[in-house]
Amino acid sequence: MERTAALIKKKKRKPPSGTPTNTLVFTACKGSNDHLFPQILSLYVAPGSKVADVTFGKGVFWRKVEQGQYQILRTDIQTGVDCTNLPYGNKSIDCVVFDPPYMHTPGGTAHVNHQNYEHYYRNNETENQSTKKYHEAVLDLYFRAAKEAYRVLRKEGIYIVKCGDEVCSNQQRLTHVELINKFSKSGFVPEDLFVLVRFNRPGVSSGICQVHARKNHSYFLVFRKSNGRKRWTGIPRQGPQPAKAVAVGQSIRKQVP
Repeated sequence: MERTAALIKKKKRKPPSGTPTNTLVFTACKGSNDHLFPQILSLYVAPGSKVADVTFGKGVFWRKVEQGQYQILRTDIQTGVDCTNLPYGNKSIDCVVFDPPYMHTPGGTAHVNHQNYEHYYRNNETENQSTKKYHEAVLDLYFRAAKEAYRVLRKEGIYIVKCGDEVCSNQQRLTHVELINKFSKSGFVPEDLFVLVRFNRPGVSSGICQVHARKNHSYFLVFRKSNGRKRWTGIPRQGPQPAKAVAVGQSIRKQVP
């Protein structure tokens, strides 16, 4: 009886502040680029921001983004703008979006329906200022594009990168890990990773036996241009001003708008 009375008198746990919601953004989902991309923007890019999509293509990412919400600068290699040589001033962009084809095409029919890396980016030709081949050429473009993105991004600007892992010459290449390691040493702080699982089954080439698991997902990586001394605290609730970042060790609670 005494134990029961003690439990009744026990102070109830104070509920957390804030409004309960079921519309949270999760790190993994099954869907399409245009479904996930607006959710990423909602977390990391303030409305009114100047966003340079340097591999715009047909604008698939933006299909479900409200028109006029961002200042979108649309360019790609087919319009004559190279992602490694952008026509923007230093520290003039709030966010850069980069989504190149992320697989080399070894020949045959294995990747007929996949974006053809050599066709779009000529990654195996010297005219693209690269003598690298296959997966190393894929990485080379990512690295050079990141260097240019760093130049045009303002301090604390956001870099959103789409990528996918691949098996090259029967060797597992975890592209997203290679990019995170490289960018982390080049002035970018990794803030988030999103896994996007495709709806349809990926095509396969004929083979005697399967050696590695067939990949049916890709990644969105989110980086922040920063010296690492400040933490990301989210975008402001109103206005196009960039989100504040507070120095490591300071009280985050007091800095949230």
